[in-house]
Amino acid sequence: MENKQIIGLFVHNHPGVLLRVTSLISRRGFNIDSLTVSPAAVEGYSRMTIRISGDDNQVEQFINQMMKIVDVKNVEALPDDNSVASELILVKVKTDGQNNNDILAVTSKYHASLVNLGESTMTFRASGKPGEIDTLVSELREFGIMEMARTGIAALENGDKCLNKDKD
Repeated sequence: MENKQIIGLFVHNHPGVLLRVTSLISRRGFNIDSLTVSPAAVEGYSRMTIRISGDDNQVEQFINQMMKIVDVKNVEALPDDNSVASELILVKVKTDGQNNNDILAVTSKYHASLVNLGESTMTFRASGKPGEIDTLVSELREFGIMEMARTGIAALENGDKCLNKDKD
């Protein structure tokens, strides 16, 4: 069964690592739904969070392929039931003035904040689980999405386990 799976990578932080990771992803035919990279808590390392589409076998293959890259120190699947994930979106919706209350009703369900009001647009900021953001986007499409920017997913495993624990 194909699904969207979040993968965490702990990698060396130096030029070329992102290129090596994305090149391998491209060569192997994986589809990236989201990619986020930031410095890790450990000096000299970065944390990558990637959401890919694929079945369980493809996810396992993805993890095995990533571990072959020298600069990748650890890779783990972050399933929904064992991790916390969040994403930020800015979304600009078309309004005719008559549908403002309808748009506000939809956005309030997702705790989205109105951050800008134009003559014919409303811009909102929301954060939440990737599936919640997907649903918000789906519901706003009926009004007409003019533009949107998503940050990508940030995710960590539940409990005390850390992706960067005991890595050199």
